[in-house]
Amino acid sequence: MTRKKEKILVLCIDRDNDVGQKTGLKGPVIGRKNNLEVATKLALADPTDSDSNTIFEAIRTYDNLKKEKDIEVATITGHRKIGIKSDEEINRQLEKVLKKIKTKKTILVTDGLDDERILPIIQSKLDIISLNRVVMKQSERLEGMYYMVHDFIENPKMSKVVLGVPALALILYALFGDTGWRAILGFLGLYLLIKGFKLEDMIVKFLTDVRTTITKRRTSSFFYIVALFVALIGIKSGYDFTQTIAAKDILELSAAFINGSIYILFLSSLILMIGKIISLGPKTKEMFKYVTMVALGFSVTLVSFETSTIILNPEIGMFGLFAYIVFGFIIVLVAILFERKMT
Repeated sequence: MTRKKEKILVLCIDRDNDVGQKTGLKGPVIGRKNNLEVATKLALADPTDSDSNTIFEAIRTYDNLKKEKDIEVATITGHRKIGIKSDEEINRQLEKVLKKIKTKKTILVTDGLDDERILPIIQSKLDIISLNRVVMKQSERLEGMYYMVHDFIENPKMSKVVLGVPALALILYALFGDTGWRAILGFLGLYLLIKGFKLEDMIVKFLTDVRTTITKRRTSSFFYIVALFVALIGIKSGYDFTQTIAAKDILELSAAFINGSIYILFLSSLILMIGKIISLGPKTKEMFKYVTMVALGFSVTLVSFETSTIILNPEIGMFGLFAYIVFGFIIVLVAILFERKMT
């Protein structure tokens, strides 16, 4: 008794639907005769299109195996808008093909890496026993390089760096000329600082809270906006103070900036915390955590101001700094004890 051969489907994929756009024919295309007609029309419409070569290869594979295997050939097409829409269409057409051709095995024929992105869809319905990628000889390396660069740029994280940072630099240079280079270096330094100390999650959480607050029209959104403007005033005040002294090195320059801005920046953070506490409500125990943070911020502000003053004027001595450290420690300790008692 002769064992019945299991049918195999030679499946050709046109993910971006060049067949439909250039010939007007709709997928799926089932059978050798229909596929030959489609491949010929596509080759005549656009001789440079690789999809016609892919269909011809699928037909050639069918011809080579038809004597020894129970085999059929089909082409499925997606949509010119590659992504969810094209993949949904490919899934729909594949189900239609499998209703007519009862099989569980396929020989997949594609024209490159882009079509192979839909492998999970195919594998969810068929066992792929062979994968044949048809690439024009003169373009194989170029296509591989194209997809490597494409994947690199399309990566959401990398595109922000590869495209976003140069774009910001060009805009600043266009607006401010040579002066813009200082801003560019400043933004670059800020970016490296955020990446170096892994501050991305904290900043994203903060910006999300601000956006949620503003969109819900809470009263605290007013405090957030005011805090931002006060912070800008603090930065400007620190910069102006650096221009009034003859700094010998980067240490003295940094000390001058801190000395001229730290209290205003603390005021900005205080306004921000008040807005946060208001958004939490009087019955929320979490508000006491922010009270402790305010105490800590005030203590750090006192110590930072006195430290910068000593750097700029070493003759004043260290006694004041020691007193601020003790005073700041007491404030933080009292705030922590108060938080524990209330929570």
